[in-house]
Amino acid sequence: MQLATDLDAVANLIYDTDEYLFPFIFGRRSQGLPVLKRLIALENNSFSHRFIECIAEDNEVQAILIGYDHRTIDAAAEDADYQSALPFFDRLLLVPKFWILQPILDKEDVTGVYIQNLCVAAAHRGKGLGSQLIRHFIERMSGDVWLDVELSNGAALRFYERLGFRVVSRKDVFLKGLGNFRLVLKAKP
Repeated sequence: MQLATDLDAVANLIYDTDEYLFPFIFGRRSQGLPVLKRLIALENNSFSHRFIECIAEDNEVQAILIGYDHRTIDAAAEDADYQSALPFFDRLLLVPKFWILQPILDKEDVTGVYIQNLCVAAAHRGKGLGSQLIRHFIERMSGDVWLDVELSNGAALRFYERLGFRVVSRKDVFLKGLGNFRLVLKAKP
């Protein structure tokens, strides 16, 4: 990812990854995009540019993947990034939101690397770009690869299962439309 040229497109794709979650956490697109851009530009949070892989052609970001080993992210440093990216009142609003989302945000059972987001721009879907990003990520990482899929996103669930991922648990929250299946792709011995 090139911060100077890709930031706007990447932030938009991240926001588009989950039609319920990002509006719930960050608000409307006009409110959420500036926050996402600040988080991407910083170093110590799960949205950091350090963890983002892009497929781009002719200066157009076509697909992104955010993946990392969650065990290497320092909680205090991540909190500092959020404090830097969000106004005080918005940080206060995150506390109950994160409490509500705790079942799907908790990664205690994730024993390997984690794919947080995968998004292909609408104009480039069906070209294999998502599969390409996942395969590249898997080749670079060692160990099991984990990810979550919205309960209502049957197409994404089938896509990941075709790639070899298997559902290991279901994470529910008490808000309509929110909840995930947790999937894993076991490392080959």
